[in-house]
Amino acid sequence: MGGEKSGVLGLGRSGGDDDDGVRSIGDDPRPIGIDDPIPLDAGRKITKVDRDWDQLNLTPAFDTVSGTTLADVGQALASLDEWGQGGGRVWNDAVPIGTSPTVTVQLRSDIVFRLISWDGYSSASTAAKAEWDRMIDKLKAHEMRHVQNFLDIANQLAKDLIGKDIDRLVGMVNATGPRIKRAQDQLDTETHHGKKKNVPFGDVFLDTSIP
Repeated sequence: MGGEKSGVLGLGRSGGDDDDGVRSIGDDPRPIGIDDPIPLDAGRKITKVDRDWDQLNLTPAFDTVSGTTLADVGQALASLDEWGQGGGRVWNDAVPIGTSPTVTVQLRSDIVFRLISWDGYSSASTAAKAEWDRMIDKLKAHEMRHVQNFLDIANQLAKDLIGKDIDRLVGMVNATGPRIKRAQDQLDTETHHGKKKNVPFGDVFLDTSIP
């Protein structure tokens, strides 16, 4: 979701009871040569983009499933809409109106990275633990790819903004939403949401027959 820029201010009409100029009744009170308000942002260039994700320490949040065996866990997982989540959105802080020729833009992000944990893991068999660990590794790789898709597009946006007129900011930020969605949809289509076997960012399944 894109951010928003504060409204554009313009120069007001001059004239009034305290004007020093002399004019006849009915004269146009505007200064000569100015027909409309002039936006103070006109011609300002973006020369720096700060990104709040540059110092990001990405660690997953966890949802928990219960069960004594993998068969139990499989039933719990079947009730979930998703086993994990990854991705994000980007927006910008409003840019104060001004007359400086250069502008610094602040981009912000909302990044999602969620996995699942098994609260019966410690009591499970060695084989069951190994299968769970394998699945979690594949799930983590899949969701991290979703996160990286977001970061790739958001970082490209930050580069593309440099040198652009400030009035292009909102449109360029808003345009990232559809681009991010296309990238995420393509990943899920190619991997069947991670369930497809023997493909990059796939193999997200659980063999519940393991005791």
